[in-house]
Amino acid sequence: MPEDINISVAKIVATPSQSSWSQAYNAGKLFAVLSLEKETEETQEKDYLNILGKELLETLEQEFFTLEIKDLESIKKSVQTTIKKIPENVVCSFIIGSIVDHILYVFIQGEGKVALKRSEEFGIILESDNNELKASSGILEEADLVILQTKQFKDIISTNILISALDHQPPSDIAEALAPIIHKQEKGGAAAILIEIAKKEEDLIPPDTTEQVQIDTDPTPKKGSKNIANYIYPIADKLKFPKLKTLEHSRKIYLTIAAVVILVLILAVFFAISAQNNAKIQAAFKEVYPQAQKKYDEGQSLLDLNKNLATDSFIAAEKILNDNKNKFPKNSKEEKQILDLLAKINKEIESNSPNKIVQKGDRSKISITVENGSGIEGAAGKTADFLKSKGYNVTGTQNADKYDYKGVTVKVKSSESVYLSILKKDLSEKYTVSNTSSDLPPDSPIDAIIIIGK
Repeated sequence: MPEDINISVAKIVATPSQSSWSQAYNAGKLFAVLSLEKETEETQEKDYLNILGKELLETLEQEFFTLEIKDLESIKKSVQTTIKKIPENVVCSFIIGSIVDHILYVFIQGEGKVALKRSEEFGIILESDNNELKASSGILEEADLVILQTKQFKDIISTNILISALDHQPPSDIAEALAPIIHKQEKGGAAAILIEIAKKEEDLIPPDTTEQVQIDTDPTPKKGSKNIANYIYPIADKLKFPKLKTLEHSRKIYLTIAAVVILVLILAVFFAISAQNNAKIQAAFKEVYPQAQKKYDEGQSLLDLNKNLATDSFIAAEKILNDNKNKFPKNSKEEKQILDLLAKINKEIESNSPNKIVQKGDRSKISITVENGSGIEGAAGKTADFLKSKGYNVTGTQNADKYDYKGVTVKVKSSESVYLSILKKDLSEKYTVSNTSSDLPPDSPIDAIIIIGK
């Protein structure tokens, strides 16, 4: 996401039914609404649409975030790879958006709509009523509001209703106004996501121009100095203070008044500079802290979906705070809030980053089943004992689907892919590892499968 814009997001999602399911999703630069409907009432496994939907969103996420260059063609290929997983007996409404360097890329698979509100104008930038993948792109402007809508959502919320709800309201208020209409219809495939673009303010406190209030003991004004002495010494040089004993009473009074005026002037300058510095500190805090808090919240929302991406968000939040914490005075309330949030972020990085777990050698965090793919009695049990001696959490052994495997095959979930190298290294002490992959289904009850071949 570009550094000079803020993005506000609000979601509207209907309650799933037995025949339809929907979801609104966002992570970083990627946004999507997805609805799935069964074409027939055939008996299928429990939560079939829910499992399928989460698999599609996870695939889209993996494909998108592995792209080195993100443009219309590369993102379109990621979408095409994702929609290949949609079964023929499921009706899909999949609307995807991405913001890269101020450019909005949108895609629609199935029926759906993408609308844009710019200033007082409202229009449809992409719409589809068939099953062909459609794509479009364009440059965003400040205060643009983009709405991604599934088929059932656009069928329920007419253009007139949507325009009236969009009138000068933030995305959260718009979602609050439209949600009751969606839930009243009891259509599980209705979902939308509202994305508002807001330009950030320019840096208000450049780190190399911060002014410091200093008391200079040298009575000679320093060239280019920003301290109070610059304001005082030109006045002081013009004043002549005769010996008080030779002054008349009235002149003593005038001199006293002049001294008071000078003192008031000094204090006024001091408090003005102090207030200016405080204002700059507050502006810097409002620029830094919300950015870090947003990245921290983003990491929290990604924990259940993808721990690696969650950790990336926590690390981004950590960097924002570490790069800016020295801008705030020691022991100030701003510094304390920065350090408190930094401590929470570091705790999340330590407890949720798979890389950290592997670096510490904590092999017990991954659950493993060992399968016998050689037909040799006891082969799986021996490997299980070996892995347990290394500290792994081996949950059980069983026979593989066949007995003609060659060497050792290692399969892990994509979310635990960092364990592939350490598993391969440990197993190579006694076995030949012939195949490794990170394509174990995300809903698998175990994290890894080791198949022992001949």
